Amino acid sequence: MQRNAYKGSPERAWNRVQIVALDGTLWDGDFLVDTGNPFAIVLDSARMRQLKQLDAPPLISNFGTLEGGWVQVRIPATRIDQLLLGYGSDTVAAACQRSSADFAGLAGLPLLRLAEYGGDAGAFWLRTAGQSP
Repeated sequence: MQRNAYKGSPERAWNRVQIVALDGTLWDGDFLVDTGNPFAIVLDSARMRQLKQLDAPPLISNFGTLEGGWVQVRIPATRIDQLLLGYGSDTVAAACQRSSADFAGLAGLPLLRLAEYGGDAGAFWLRTAGQSP
C-alpha cells in the first residue's frame, strides 16, 4: 500500500510513480491525483519524449495539444507494472506545480483503476485490489 499525506496549497492527493525508460533506467515522480482526468498519466513534454516506450497520436484538449506516448509505469507498493498510454503537456505540468513544486504531473482515473484507492482526512492511499488497509 502507498499512503501519502496530502501536500500543496491547496492540499492535494498524490502518488509516487516510477516510469521505466527504454534503457531500463527508472525515473520517480510525485503525481497529483485527479479522478476526473481521463488519461492515465500526464507529465511535462520533455520528460514524455525522454521516457516513452512507443509513440502515440497527439490529442487536442482544453490545455492545448497533448503529446501521446506509451510509458512503462510502476508503483511497487501495489505491484502495478504496466505499459500505459500517457501524455506530455507543459501546461498541465505547470498547473500541477502551482499547487506543489514537487508535482511532476497528473495521475488520472485509468491508472488509479488498476488498484483500489481512497482517502481520509489525513492521507490518500492506493493499494493492491483486495489488500486490507
